[in-house]
Amino acid sequence: MVTFTKDSEKEIIIKQYWPQIGRAASGYENRSALSDELAQEMALSVWRSLDRFNGQCSMNTYVYRVIHNTAIDHIRRHSKLSEDELSDKTICEHTSPEADALQAQRQKHLMNAVNKLPLSLRQVMLLKLEDLNNVEISDVLGISEANVGIRLHRAKEQLTKLLAGMN
Repeated sequence: MVTFTKDSEKEIIIKQYWPQIGRAASGYENRSALSDELAQEMALSVWRSLDRFNGQCSMNTYVYRVIHNTAIDHIRRHSKLSEDELSDKTICEHTSPEADALQAQRQKHLMNAVNKLPLSLRQVMLLKLEDLNNVEISDVLGISEANVGIRLHRAKEQLTKLLAGMN
């Protein structure tokens, strides 16, 4: 069992995973106020759960599993609320204002399309966009690697259709 003796050790982990938490929150929740709330909820869940981390999987897998479970609970609680605009947060290299605007627009279109996917496909796609491999996605979601591959294939097909319809 891995033990965190100081809150500062937990703070380091939260800071390390904060960008992933923020992106995951935006991916699961496209209403900006609720996305911010979800990110805080995810961070708190990770903080609280670190005392139960036993080292049976990587820290990366463990954190994504906590984030995923928190997102599922959030979706169940808030699924009947009306939608606001998608957050305009973007993470990209700054090259020129035009390139940045184009990249932000592409990212917004992608996130809009991802948010239209059924939850089972959205989950695998969001984790893939975070650069997790199929084995890690399988561990996080508790499904077989074959199922991950099938869901990714279906998600890509649906995203292609959705993005083609946005142009």
